[in-house]
Amino acid sequence: MKKRTFRRIACAAAAILVLLPFAFSASASADISGAVDYVITNPYATVDWDTWGRYKANLHTHSTVSDGGATFTEMIEAHYAAGYDILGMTDHGCVNRGWNVVPTPVPLLSWQMILKKPVPLTQQRYDEITTGVGRGGRGMTDVVMGIELNAATLTKTHLNGFFADYGQGDWGRDNDYETPIAGVQAAGGVTFINHPGDWLESAKDVNIAKDPKNIRFFAGLFKKYPSCLGMEILNSGDSPTRHDRVLWDGILEKVIPAGRNVWGFADSDAHEVSDIGTSFEYFMLPENNLANVRTAMENGTFFACGKYARPELGDAFVGTGDVPAVTRITVDEAADTITLEASKYDTVEWVAKGEVIATGLSIDLNAHEDQIGCYVRAQLKGPGGICFTQAFALDDGSAPPPDNIPFFEQMWDKIVFAVKSNIIFVIINELIKELS
Repeated sequence: MKKRTFRRIACAAAAILVLLPFAFSASASADISGAVDYVITNPYATVDWDTWGRYKANLHTHSTVSDGGATFTEMIEAHYAAGYDILGMTDHGCVNRGWNVVPTPVPLLSWQMILKKPVPLTQQRYDEITTGVGRGGRGMTDVVMGIELNAATLTKTHLNGFFADYGQGDWGRDNDYETPIAGVQAAGGVTFINHPGDWLESAKDVNIAKDPKNIRFFAGLFKKYPSCLGMEILNSGDSPTRHDRVLWDGILEKVIPAGRNVWGFADSDAHEVSDIGTSFEYFMLPENNLANVRTAMENGTFFACGKYARPELGDAFVGTGDVPAVTRITVDEAADTITLEASKYDTVEWVAKGEVIATGLSIDLNAHEDQIGCYVRAQLKGPGGICFTQAFALDDGSAPPPDNIPFFEQMWDKIVFAVKSNIIFVIINELIKELS
């Protein structure tokens, strides 16, 4: 028995001596490289760059059905003439049931309809626009059931709903994003938050967009409601929304470790025909139809673009000509690189944690490990304006930092928010702002 035990020990020792150099070598190699092995989630992974088309969209549009200056048909025709491929009519408190259907008036909000009743497209013209008559068969998709919710709130807690019969005639409640988000989700639709900087009034101070409380507020909504797809990061001429990319970056840092992303939208919020073309999306689709548009909205296979982006391009800059376009994205997880192919650009910047960390068409993540958190995104600048990619989620295998907010601080924040949301407080506060 003792001899057999001795032989086992001797064999084990010999095996260790044989394997030890290889183990040491592997360990030393890992220590020497020190490179983080990122798992990269590419929002454009489903795009077939060789066969899919690129389609121009505006998902935030008004007419005289609410507070716009152009009629329902004028706004549709103007987008068609301007070369748009996808259009969502989203009048305040009024569900778009189709461009060939008379919109339902909303008392007081639709006061202009009393003087001039809206006329929808005829069925013939509807068919012509949706099938591309006069444009070589390139039709424009009607994103039906669009509406801007919280229609009459003084605090501009606005968001767009789609694909759900929800919110018709509902004035909304100040500072309450959650009720309409939950309502649209229950009805099977999707939402995105409009011009959050307008609500926060962050244009006057970038630190408002950086405030952890404001970031947690929106991050909490996105974590709770998967149907709330994202937020506008560009709106019209980017004046009240100039720091919404800063807010977006802060939100991404909070939500991506929780397992979801937040898509950046860009829309003209057109109230006049002259607003058309200020901000817009380019959707990547296998074919331009309503089902594919919804899938792209949900999956993030689109780019947020605009002629204005005040912090990035300057207050005096107005894009002329085509905005930069991404024509291919290649992700190499083995090499931890992301590479773009693009046109109409002068500069490509890579952003992480709200800061530009690299320039050029390609980024080597391992070269910027100390600057990267849980995402990286690209922004392309050119004479025509700016183009933002969605965020590429990055997982380096480390646990996300805990977000431990003291219980009493949370309670106090809720009490203060409830007081500020009281309609009497809201009215008095708005009057003070108007008089100051």
